[in-house]
Amino acid sequence: MNLQASRSVSAVSDAATRQPRTAVFTICSNNYLPGARVLMKSLARFHPDFSLFVGLADTRDPMPGLYDGPFEVVAADEIGIPGFKNFAFSYDIMEFNTAIKPFMFGYLFEKMGFDRVIYFDPDILLFAPLDPIINAFDTGASFVLTPHLREPAEGGSDPDDIAIMRAGIYNLGFLGASRPLESLPLIHWWQRRLYRHCINAQDKGIFVDQKFMDLIPGFADNCRILRHPGLNLAYWNLGHTELGYDGDDGKWTANGLPLIFFHFSGFDIRKPGALTKHSRNFRAPHEPALAALLNHYANQMWGAGFGTIPAGTFAYGRFASGAQVPMLARRMFRETTPDWPTDPFTTYEAYLQQAAPDTNRENPCTIISNFQAWLREHFPNLRQHLDLRRAHDAWVMTDWYVNHFAREQGIDLRLIEPVAQRLGNRPPALSHVPEESWSRSDVTVVGYLKTISGVGMVARHVLSSLVDSPLEVDGFDVALGVVSDRSEESLDAHLSKKIDGRVQIFASINADQLPIVLESVKPQMKPGYRIGMPAWELEKFPDAWVGSFDGVDELWAMSKWVQRMLAGRVDKPVIYMPVPLALEAPDTTGVREKFCLPEDSFLFYTSFDFLSFIERKNPEAVVAAFKECRRLIGKDRHVALVIKTLNASFAKGKAEALYQLVEEDPDIILLDGVLSRQETLELMAACDCVVSLHRCEGLGFLVAEGMALGKPVIATDYSATTDLLDENTGYPVNFRYVPVKAGEYPMAEGQRWADPDVVHATWIMHEIVSDPEAAARKGAAAKKMIDTHFNVDVIRTRQLARLKTLGVTTYGQE
Repeated sequence: MNLQASRSVSAVSDAATRQPRTAVFTICSNNYLPGARVLMKSLARFHPDFSLFVGLADTRDPMPGLYDGPFEVVAADEIGIPGFKNFAFSYDIMEFNTAIKPFMFGYLFEKMGFDRVIYFDPDILLFAPLDPIINAFDTGASFVLTPHLREPAEGGSDPDDIAIMRAGIYNLGFLGASRPLESLPLIHWWQRRLYRHCINAQDKGIFVDQKFMDLIPGFADNCRILRHPGLNLAYWNLGHTELGYDGDDGKWTANGLPLIFFHFSGFDIRKPGALTKHSRNFRAPHEPALAALLNHYANQMWGAGFGTIPAGTFAYGRFASGAQVPMLARRMFRETTPDWPTDPFTTYEAYLQQAAPDTNRENPCTIISNFQAWLREHFPNLRQHLDLRRAHDAWVMTDWYVNHFAREQGIDLRLIEPVAQRLGNRPPALSHVPEESWSRSDVTVVGYLKTISGVGMVARHVLSSLVDSPLEVDGFDVALGVVSDRSEESLDAHLSKKIDGRVQIFASINADQLPIVLESVKPQMKPGYRIGMPAWELEKFPDAWVGSFDGVDELWAMSKWVQRMLAGRVDKPVIYMPVPLALEAPDTTGVREKFCLPEDSFLFYTSFDFLSFIERKNPEAVVAAFKECRRLIGKDRHVALVIKTLNASFAKGKAEALYQLVEEDPDIILLDGVLSRQETLELMAACDCVVSLHRCEGLGFLVAEGMALGKPVIATDYSATTDLLDENTGYPVNFRYVPVKAGEYPMAEGQRWADPDVVHATWIMHEIVSDPEAAARKGAAAKKMIDTHFNVDVIRTRQLARLKTLGVTTYGQE
């Protein structure tokens, strides 16, 4: 007999001489802890002698009180799963929650020494003691299972018996096991299988952890299948079970027997009209007993804090860069590199982007990445029609990947950007750059240089970085169609009345205005190599505007977001060229008093221009998150929200709606009007945290400036701000895609943008107020990142390198 078997026999012998020790556990990620808490309280009520555990399919969060309850938490990385990071990377959140199940059984048996271990899904509630299960153990059961169905399901059954055969005969929302000799070897077998194969592939006979249990009755002589109607009652067997409720004594029954536990699989307490999302049956109006049951469970879930913990906190959902790990990348990892030698969350993203072997290398703009090559094998239509060794097919694959793949598959756009950057770096038409002449400047920056707005600021950043270079540089101010304030004078000394630069940069003049501006300045403009630098916020650049760039020779994208939209859409270079964002923090002495801000409050800050579309800037979400954060904080700390706006007079209806939303709230301070650049920075610097729950951004000055000032910044984890902010430099907010509604943004038909998770934003606001030291560390990391990568010297060097490629050099560059 081997050592492991000897230990198992000894454990059985010991158990016979004492009361068996029983552990009950559930598994969930942080966001479903309210459900786990409800389950565990019901277990503690009926079985106070059991030891209760939550297997946390996540990492521990420092939020105070999060794990309060009658249970002990065991995080997934504490269970002892070998090669844990590879294991976690292999699965999405649903698969991961189920894959750790056999490892928790092993942990509780072998490391904690329990004799009996019972598992429940966290969406289960007990209504009576587990007597049939305990009796099964007492009479020698090694495994205890409950079938989905206790009789045939045909006709209008949903699911019917065929669907159940695909999903698994036994429902793994419940499983009991004890320590006889036959159980541990089978749990070890289950661990080995789920280490690689805990996937939803019903066409291959696998449904995460569940289908493997179909084999257990054939493997284990002492497996017990319980058919008590009150065990694991749910939508799949409720159709042939009579649910009863006695309101006088508050007890439910199933076919006249006690209801022991109900499985609320697929029930959304926010939508009580349906028992489950998984079946078309059991829709409102419900029978009285079912209606009472759902109401009872919903009340307990609300009371336990359901909906207050965001799903965006899942620790194994993202690369170290902050980009979401797509399911396709996890599948590629499982199928091609399961024994990856380093932490895949840190290193596998780079591997996805590396050039794939045996693919075409003729054009450096369309080099195929490892991920693209795997996708070609994964999708039959690509495999059938594309040979990536051919230059044309490499172009087709690249164009599909950059312009269609992300939307079709819901892929994080950060994974598209490296390919888009290569695609945009096509050679310039050097013959367009005029020869050097002493009678003209090297570069003229054309833009809204005197306008107080985001587009004006971009133009000023471009001009200010170049005027301090060895090149001869001037600026040309555009006022065409401007309604914003035009009092900015900081660069007046560098303005010219003509556009005579050998290179002419039309900075932040957008596509709809660029042809109009080019036509209007013809009398002042000499021939030159023209660079457009447009802003755009939505995912897809409008087809109708692509022709607007016919008048320029190349495009500079101020963010990777903009570059991804334009690369391949225009037949000219699209170069990533950020603008300088670093700045010196102003003195804030007396600033709060100057703006009538409460001196001792923690101040959140947001700002926007009404001319930039309030629907895009989304201040209502900031207000909602702030109010809920204030409620959670209570009297522990006074918090307030500062909202700085501009140009409210041009959007009176929308401004009035915002005023009504915040009126009579003493903790929300609204400031509208024109401030100088110095005053704007002083106001922001006098606050404690910057918040931008935007729906999309082409650059994101609010986020950039908050980071440059060293503030903790909360921002929607979407669009151009992902160039700047990740979990190391700030607080990204989870989101869902929603369609852009008519009238919310121009040229938006058929487009989508982000709807930030207000619950997640609230959670983060509360976290920042509760842990100011951690927030300060992130603020310092943000400032260091901006100062290092977006300072004026770095950006100027990048600009000059590109201009040198175009043939614009000085003596020092030769």
